[in-house]
Amino acid sequence: MTDTTTKPDTTTVPRYSPTMIRLHWLTFILVVLAYIFMEFREIYPRGSDGREFMKATHYSLGLTILGLTIARLLVKIMSGPAPAISPAPAPWQHTAAKLGHIAIYVFLIAMPLVGWATLSAEGDPVRFFGLEIPALLAPDKILSGELEELHEIGGTIGYFLLGGHALLSIIHHAVFKDTTLIRMMPSRPAP
Repeated sequence: MTDTTTKPDTTTVPRYSPTMIRLHWLTFILVVLAYIFMEFREIYPRGSDGREFMKATHYSLGLTILGLTIARLLVKIMSGPAPAISPAPAPWQHTAAKLGHIAIYVFLIAMPLVGWATLSAEGDPVRFFGLEIPALLAPDKILSGELEELHEIGGTIGYFLLGGHALLSIIHHAVFKDTTLIRMMPSRPAP
């Protein structure tokens, strides 16, 4: 009988592909930066160059996250099933994890699209690291206000959704002592 209270041997744990692992952690870093640039724009007065830089960087990071998320979905589809978790979680946990991952992917796609649509509806140029890209919508001040509110609500939901994802992965590692977190960590070279 196996003792499930000890941590698994991390050198033999099946992991996601190196590409998927890199895309996951790069997305994580960019999401954190997108939140930082939007939250800390307040340190600059409205209309200042600093505030505009913070907002422009937030927009560009959002569009980068959109592209990375699409790439992640393509890699996920081409990679086949996820590596097995050991010990296997209860079926309800597996279902909850699938629903959580779907919610995260929807968030990572919808938020940049709503942000892009908001800028378009405001009539502002949409820039991706300085390059102007096409607007998604014609200017519409009423719609832009509604989209901006939706984007802000989504940002708040994101704190809970992504924070919950991180917390649950740590709980799986520290409490359940399974391989959920280890599967997404880069493997260490053999000594």
